[in-house]
Amino acid sequence: MRTLLACSAFALLVGQSAVAEDSSATQASLDANAVAIASATSYTPISAGTMLDVSTAASTQLASNAVELTSGTLEQHGYKISRDAPYALDVIAVLVRGVGQDQGVQQPTQGSVRGDEYTNADKNPSTDPLTQGNLFDSSRGALLTPAEPQQGGHLLRVSLSVYDRKSGLYVWRGQVERDTLNVDVDSSMQQMVPALLAHFGQSLPQTEVPLH
Repeated sequence: MRTLLACSAFALLVGQSAVAEDSSATQASLDANAVAIASATSYTPISAGTMLDVSTAASTQLASNAVELTSGTLEQHGYKISRDAPYALDVIAVLVRGVGQDQGVQQPTQGSVRGDEYTNADKNPSTDPLTQGNLFDSSRGALLTPAEPQQGGHLLRVSLSVYDRKSGLYVWRGQVERDTLNVDVDSSMQQMVPALLAHFGQSLPQTEVPLH
């Protein structure tokens, strides 16, 4: 009996280890596929060491974090941050949450109660449907064949715009966004903003930024 229990315990431990390894491998595979897309347009060259005023019009914590990360990264690149700077850098950071699977699915409503003259109080024709609603059309989200759940995760987008305070014209604009559930918001932000600012002042076609 003791031998049997020992063997069972060992098998359980091996099984748990295998499950943990499979889980880690699956997570690693998911993370390897997570990417952000960065792009930017340069209108006027920005000299090295230029003074910038980095701010946001939003009062969210997400926007504040983006401002702090943007300022710190630009300072690491040799730029100066000041409220009196000739160039203003506007930061917009938004998180658009995914649409639930059940959104758009029609709910049934009771129609006529078919029957004889005693039970059909509404005196509706016997051809009236018992229920009204979308039962099968999956393109619109049906009761029996629901719409497919959204495959993407939360759409995180950070947009940076630099303009000349004297002329009011844009000098540089950049954007980076990701739509995934595999990497959390904080980790994504810490990778996305520096990746975009690595091309600060330069034009950048749509470029993938691997996230991990």
